[in-house]
Amino acid sequence: MWRRRGGDGGRRSPRQPLLARLAAVAAAGALALAALAGCAASNAGPAGPRFVTPPLVRYSAVLWPVPLELVGAEPGARLRLATRLSTGHGDWESAATYTVPASGVLDLEQARPQLAPFTEADSAGLFWSLRGPRLGAEAAARQWMRDSLAVTLTASSAGRVVASRRFELDGLAAGLSVRTLYTRDLRPAIDPRLPRQTHEDVPLGTFYSAASLDRPQTPVVLMFDDAAEGVSAAFTAPLLAQLGASVLSIPVAAASDGIRSTGIISANTVSAVFDWLDHRPDILHDRVFVYGTGAAEQLAVWAAARFPSSVHGLFVASGTPALLCLPAAQVAPAFEDADGLRCLTRSGTVVADAIPSVDGIRGPVAIGCGEDDQVLPNACDWQRALAATREPRPGDAKIYAPGAGHAISVPPGLPIDLPAAGGQPTEQARVAFWNAVGRAVLGAAL
Repeated sequence: MWRRRGGDGGRRSPRQPLLARLAAVAAAGALALAALAGCAASNAGPAGPRFVTPPLVRYSAVLWPVPLELVGAEPGARLRLATRLSTGHGDWESAATYTVPASGVLDLEQARPQLAPFTEADSAGLFWSLRGPRLGAEAAARQWMRDSLAVTLTASSAGRVVASRRFELDGLAAGLSVRTLYTRDLRPAIDPRLPRQTHEDVPLGTFYSAASLDRPQTPVVLMFDDAAEGVSAAFTAPLLAQLGASVLSIPVAAASDGIRSTGIISANTVSAVFDWLDHRPDILHDRVFVYGTGAAEQLAVWAAARFPSSVHGLFVASGTPALLCLPAAQVAPAFEDADGLRCLTRSGTVVADAIPSVDGIRGPVAIGCGEDDQVLPNACDWQRALAATREPRPGDAKIYAPGAGHAISVPPGLPIDLPAAGGQPTEQARVAFWNAVGRAVLGAAL
């Protein structure tokens, strides 16, 4: 069961979240929502305990909670449910204990576990709580986003396996169309506006085409890319593409504190990128979103406020909305023309008048943070100050998640950057954040 914490409207616990409900539509061919929809194997099988899932659900490592039941179990039995994934890097495992109710049906959307790495009912809990060997960023992106994985779920009683099911997890990035954007691509009509240092033919970003091929035009997300594992474009862009948006990711080099940037980007370059997008025939030019988390949030907020007529919506999380000076000098990570911009030397104090207003953004704005962020302890104070620059509008979402940590923008279901126990608030915040992003992107795509 998905429960949204904090922010607007308190807690909700629908039977299925919006994106899961849209899965059935996607499977019918109306949407290409591969993260949530598709075809699953039949649940038919011999009598006795067995795991049952709904039809028309395609499983991937990016996984929203969906109905999952163990039926035919002995009432009152105490069962150990375990997941296991074997890879070339080693094994990943998780386990929880449940007591079967009198009906003999153990509904993992409703049942609270015992002796588990999570405390509340969660039908995807045994997937996102998998723990295994430490991987580097590139290896993690390959394993969770490009490879096909097989997770085995078992139910055991007194050491004897009574039910087992294998889940094939598809890589969302497999087969995704990706190209590198070079500065030469921006030259045809807008070369005079590029700053001198970008005149060399160098890579500028990465363009991911939307996964849906049945629509001639799609929304686009301009992503200022947080390079941290799990939240970088390698993980988030394939999900956005499956939701129906193209993505242009511009790398942002982060300092060791994970909060400040170590590079500089020009307003002229960003303007040229918006013009390049505007000249693409496959883009809905009035549905351009800007995205940034962690150290990249400050640049996303700056760009959206600097070019509000080019921006439809904004998605940010776990960073500061004010520009922070580079670690080596009191210089902002963004500049306009020849002028340096104001920047703050510290993030520990919220300075409201240093935050650009995002009231000029006409579409939805999604803001997220964890109240227990260990990287930026006052992350939610910064996000509340950003929210105060804008009159609330339909589609806006503010997620201030109690108990959640820093990495709330990791796609749901990925067992990345979570503690061995106590990671459920952060996972719930991830579901809430990506539900907000998904609603906005799907609405634009439709």
